[in-house]
Amino acid sequence: MTFFEKNTYSEEDIHRLIADGIEESLQLEYKGAGALSKDDKKRAEITKDISAFANSNGGIIIYGVSEQDHKPKEITQIDGRVYTKEWLENCIQLIQPRIDNIQIIPIRFGDVSKSVYIVKIPRSSTAPHMAKDYRYYKRYNFMSVPMEDYEIKDIYNRTTIPNLQINTCDFHKKEENATQIIYSLRAGVINKGNNVCQLYKLSFYINNVASNHIDITYPTINGNYTIINENRLKLSITPREPIFSNETLDIGDIKIIVSKHISAIFLQHLIIDMILFYNGGEDRVAYIPSQQRFIDNSAEIEKFIHKHKIIYPN
Repeated sequence: MTFFEKNTYSEEDIHRLIADGIEESLQLEYKGAGALSKDDKKRAEITKDISAFANSNGGIIIYGVSEQDHKPKEITQIDGRVYTKEWLENCIQLIQPRIDNIQIIPIRFGDVSKSVYIVKIPRSSTAPHMAKDYRYYKRYNFMSVPMEDYEIKDIYNRTTIPNLQINTCDFHKKEENATQIIYSLRAGVINKGNNVCQLYKLSFYINNVASNHIDITYPTINGNYTIINENRLKLSITPREPIFSNETLDIGDIKIIVSKHISAIFLQHLIIDMILFYNGGEDRVAYIPSQQRFIDNSAEIEKFIHKHKIIYPN
């Protein structure tokens, strides 16, 4: 489970972020204790930052951790007796319209006077949201920046278009014989938007494979695969089933048949890069089966694939 997927947090989680130097991103921001103040300008800044996440793809703001060069520097504890969870909630209520399902998770370092607040902000289906200064903001390069007029209009369309996301990947051994091992591959897709999606396609890019030692079998006729190069395959499925709001569908059950003599190295280095295309957007997630790890940042996915290229023995 990644930091973003957790529902509960501890002191250890904060210390690990700092030790690992987890950089700020479009979905993560650190704010020192001074970001919480009863000054009007500071309260307006809170509404600016939180509305920007909701207007973009959601994310997490951690109040009580300072940053340097976009990496967490140190814990700067907040006095939770002065800046209570309820006080922060009241600041957030200044955003219009109200953002639903925001979570404020306090972490106490010994007692309430030594606190850190984790604020989890969903991608809002009722966007755009206006900050206290009557402006609309979005996330861009570690920052909250004002939105252009056309961007505000595009966000209004969220209520009329689907929002599909890849939320699971299942890769496991299905059968085995004297010369081959058969693996099953599928992914889960959820529609988090308000409208039904009729047309979408999921492409699996199977990296670090020996294409001359594997074969592919699809469960239905609506799939195909392409050999991009000797170590990379593209498998595509275009489901014919509509996906409704808040519905999750399993897509795939592709059989990947691997020669037994290369199966160990195949599993060790396999990277499954998934891109979901649909009317209104796309979503990209990579899954590394050997580590049971997901990566959901495109730049990090490209970097990981490039770093872990291998050459198979003949």
